[in-house]
Amino acid sequence: MKRILIPLMLFLAALPGLGAASYYDTGSQIFTITAGVSTPMSYTSHGESMFWPGSGEGQTHHTVGGIGALSYQIFVTPYLAIGGELGYQFDFSRSGDVSTNVPITAKLTYVPVQGDFDIPISLGLGMDYISYDSYSKISFGLTFEVGFRYYFTESWGVGINTGLLVVPEVYFDRAEKNSVMTYIPATISVTYRH
Repeated sequence: MKRILIPLMLFLAALPGLGAASYYDTGSQIFTITAGVSTPMSYTSHGESMFWPGSGEGQTHHTVGGIGALSYQIFVTPYLAIGGELGYQFDFSRSGDVSTNVPITAKLTYVPVQGDFDIPISLGLGMDYISYDSYSKISFGLTFEVGFRYYFTESWGVGINTGLLVVPEVYFDRAEKNSVMTYIPATISVTYRH
């Protein structure tokens, strides 16, 4: 794993030096609206893991669903932005019940390539309101996202994004109920920057 991570980190660190001067200044702001599909990748509970959507043996027993989010970020350096995101995600279980997640995430974004084309790489951590059937719980969530944005004007852009959403369900009093669901979102976005 170290053999992969170290060259990747060096490559990402070198990207700003490969291009022209940065487009963003400290204090630049970005507002983004995203929408798309979310694919259940894995579900782990009781030491057993299931993969990919569907109700077959070894599958997550969830369908492909929808996802959307609003995010706001401000640059603290020319290449690093911080902010927050409010999202909504849903899918259906094998029984037909709706499973929803409402993540409220603090977001850190590194933009090594910027200008008419941006490549944002984001990491988010926050709370996640989980609801399924008549059950609901507040847990925490983790997101990782990579995107590509094209700005057709100085301020407005469109993009595509993918990543990983990790939704753990943690019980401190009943550890046998702990579980983790992961999703792969694929979204399109509209971005305004200034």
